[in-house]
Amino acid sequence: MLVLYRTCLVLCMGLYCSISNAAENTNANTESAPPATAELPRPALPGRNVLAAQAIQLSADAEQLIDLTTPVEHFSALFLPANTAQPRGTVILLPGAEESFDEPITIGPLRRKLPDAGWHTLSLNLPDLPLDSPIYTKVTAGIVAEQIPVLPPEPLDEETPDLTEPDPDEEALEPEPEDEEEVNEDSEASAPPIEDEDEASAPSAPEPIVIPAYPERVSNFIDAAIAYAQSLNSAEIILLGHHEGAHWALNYAHPTELPLRSVLIAPRPSTLLATSLTSLIEAREQPIADFYHKSNPEASAAAQQRSAASRRAGRTHYTQINLSSGTGVPTLEQEHLLRRVKGWLNKAVKNP
Repeated sequence: MLVLYRTCLVLCMGLYCSISNAAENTNANTESAPPATAELPRPALPGRNVLAAQAIQLSADAEQLIDLTTPVEHFSALFLPANTAQPRGTVILLPGAEESFDEPITIGPLRRKLPDAGWHTLSLNLPDLPLDSPIYTKVTAGIVAEQIPVLPPEPLDEETPDLTEPDPDEEALEPEPEDEEEVNEDSEASAPPIEDEDEASAPSAPEPIVIPAYPERVSNFIDAAIAYAQSLNSAEIILLGHHEGAHWALNYAHPTELPLRSVLIAPRPSTLLATSLTSLIEAREQPIADFYHKSNPEASAAAQQRSAASRRAGRTHYTQINLSSGTGVPTLEQEHLLRRVKGWLNKAVKNP
């Protein structure tokens, strides 16, 4: 019995020592651990246009990068001079939404090859889309007539509240006159304090620059590009837009002294413009070339609507040109597009 008692006592003492050592080690680790530092906020990532310009800076086309200015901001563009002694004019290229000014399928090949046809090329980036704006892949349908419930009219209450009229026998209480001294004291107390001359002459903080709405920003970009083209003594200016860029090119309506023509390549409506492509075609009087892919049923149906709008408005300078797209060879399709665009640009067209 004594042996059993001693054995239990030894086990209890060993367990107590192990628990005490574990508690001491935990406290030591807690005291020696450095205090947690607050995480620093991550810097904002550069926008798509900044990344595209930086990529050009690190490429062989760095000398083509130029800086243009609007009333409130700077932006980058790509310029290539015409490879001829007598240039025909300047082609300003506008890419689609989420596309860059050197987009490799359409904008990039055109801006590099049109100089051999005698045209300066000036390729722009559209401003970065607002964070809360949907693009063509994120458009959701709105409420239609079938989704609006028809509610029965609410019944009129038969009992109407009685309008109580004031009793003419009751006299209105007139305020008691105040002493002149009290009025003077109150007026002196309520008078604003006189500011010191030093405080009044202190300069005010500069007003923050307000970035205009997105459509105005695009218009300012095109204004700056046209001003640059005019500085080159361009004989003619062409606005060439791809996808949503075609919608913005057609929407531009600022007057210019130079002849202005528009080229639409696979036009696609922008969700940030209220006026549709068909309405703009009806309103514009300058020559327009509309290049579309007939093999795409949706694009072909939209092209038919644009053609019908031009006929309704009597626009004789509106031309539709079908593009062959089904060869599976991008270089052949790009060469076909270049020949079609170059043929229309070099054709003598008189403004209406």
